[in-house]
Amino acid sequence: MLGDDDAVLASVAKLLAPAAHATVLLSVVARDGVPPVPGPDELSAAYARQGLRLVEARPATTAEVAAPSSSWAKRLRAGTARPVTLLRLAIGIVMRRRRRSDMTLREPAMDSLNRPGLDCRP
Repeated sequence: MLGDDDAVLASVAKLLAPAAHATVLLSVVARDGVPPVPGPDELSAAYARQGLRLVEARPATTAEVAAPSSSWAKRLRAGTARPVTLLRLAIGIVMRRRRRSDMTLREPAMDSLNRPGLDCRP
């Protein structure tokens, strides 16, 4: 979820339905041995590569940390002894690069416009 593993983010994207949103509570401190939570711009870029859109990234409130009733979060004292970041994700639009041949405009053949039964007069 920190944006450094595209396979993880691709799996998250596959779990979400086209109009779905996801909320992630994430807590990382130095002793965890992983990089800190990147800034929103870096996370947005990593998520966009997998078709996800970062809607929100901010410190979670105490109520948001308590809402899921996670025993693991309680054990870690998340939100009190550890900072917690809230991420809201949505499925974004994946822009795929077109091949040059797909972008070529072609004139229609004149005979295709003059077919019987097709009246092109104003």
